[in-house]
Amino acid sequence: MAEEKEKAKTKTKADVIDQIAERTGVMRRDVEICFETLIDLITETLVNRDRIEIRGLGVFKTKKRRERIARHPKTGAKVHVPERYVPAFKPSKILKEKVEKR
Repeated sequence: MAEEKEKAKTKTKADVIDQIAERTGVMRRDVEICFETLIDLITETLVNRDRIEIRGLGVFKTKKRRERIARHPKTGAKVHVPERYVPAFKPSKILKEKVEKR
């Protein structure tokens, strides 16, 4: 019989902040400020088309998507999609190995 897949559990930002506060003993509000600052720094870095590397986690960067011709799903008409940049994440080797071992 095929192995049943476990449904992935989603952790929200609030869940992560609560867990960090609990594990470190730092006040929740202080953890929230640090977490928001980290998100802001990552966002600013990507907006500037730079990359941010967090050893043991991975690299956040932007990738350039080239322009292309697509089709409108309802009408089938051709639509020009301009070149654009999208956020990308490349996990570290350590992270990949830990996930694989699970």
